[in-house]
Amino acid sequence: MEPVLSAEFQSLAQRQATLCKVFSSSQRVLILWFLAEKEHTVSEIAMALGASLPCTSQHLHLMELNKILESRRERQNIYFRLADNDLLRSCLVLANLPKDKLAENNPQP
Repeated sequence: MEPVLSAEFQSLAQRQATLCKVFSSSQRVLILWFLAEKEHTVSEIAMALGASLPCTSQHLHLMELNKILESRRERQNIYFRLADNDLLRSCLVLANLPKDKLAENNPQP
């Protein structure tokens, strides 16, 4: 049977399903929320989560592979930020970001 939905529509659905798999971990959702306002180093992210550097790095690597995050190196630090893509901007996980709670737990210097 020939599919009625376009290949583009099917591709978008596949991308959405992949995002849902990535966000099946509460740690990765917390990372997304933590990075919603600005980029942070791996150490800052691990500290915010109360997680080890190796565990945090694994989560970040998976999110970067799936084009959810982007990174840049500055000397010995690697900074992560949200990738700029339409699907992520319309993601319900970000739409339900508890901004006031994040600000309480992450005071600005």
